[in-house]
Amino acid sequence: MRLYLEVAKKSFQRQITYRSATIAGLLTNLFFGILRASVMIAVYGAAIRVAGYTLTDAITYTGVTQGLIAAVALWGWFDMLNSIKSGEVANDLSRPFDYYGFWLAQDMGRGLYQLVARGVSMVLAFSLLFHITLPDTLGQWWLTLISIGLGMLLSFAWRFMVSAAAFWVMDAVGFARMAYFLVLFPSGFLIPLDFMPDWLQRVCNATPFPGIINTPLTIYLGHARGVDALALILSQLAWAAVLIALGRLVLEAGRRKLTIQGG
Repeated sequence: MRLYLEVAKKSFQRQITYRSATIAGLLTNLFFGILRASVMIAVYGAAIRVAGYTLTDAITYTGVTQGLIAAVALWGWFDMLNSIKSGEVANDLSRPFDYYGFWLAQDMGRGLYQLVARGVSMVLAFSLLFHITLPDTLGQWWLTLISIGLGMLLSFAWRFMVSAAAFWVMDAVGFARMAYFLVLFPSGFLIPLDFMPDWLQRVCNATPFPGIINTPLTIYLGHARGVDALALILSQLAWAAVLIALGRLVLEAGRRKLTIQGG
């Protein structure tokens, strides 16, 4: 366990060295966040509520989702994929640590830094530009933080499986970009799932992807409290267990593939 904590720590520290990239990413996310918030303002017009969301809720949803982009690597993650493509994976698999745990620790360190540096900063910036909603109890804050952490875990588990395609495909970048793009809609990043027709909500909720974005925001905004919030968190845990198990199966298949190739 100590090894993985050290890996996460070093990953966090490595992210600190990219200050310019962090600032540039934050400003980019803020710019597009303001555009998205402006669209919400125009959509609402004189309406008080849309699908149970006030305008303040909708703006808050936009700001927080923009802040989570980097933490959950919503636009993609290619570190593991590139290591497989380069052949470096052979060395990683021969080392005395759990390959899955190694990459999970790295990603959690990276994600935690991005959550603090870009996520918190984004919420603060939105609070200065707009009137936003904040959780009104300490319990709601804790449930939100737990849900965000599980969202990061779900995102990693999905990205691990996507990256593992490189075991079988010579250049899996195109496949990965398509897979990451497809998550944007069912995760609730583009619009809250409550804004969708009932049948489409059911389709999205039949996937693990709402747990990455929509679930943490539903809890953050107080649209799910108490037992309802705990039920959503348990759903995130269940999906994380499923995706991690599938990821480990894919890893074993990929390991055998490398052995067959003589790697």
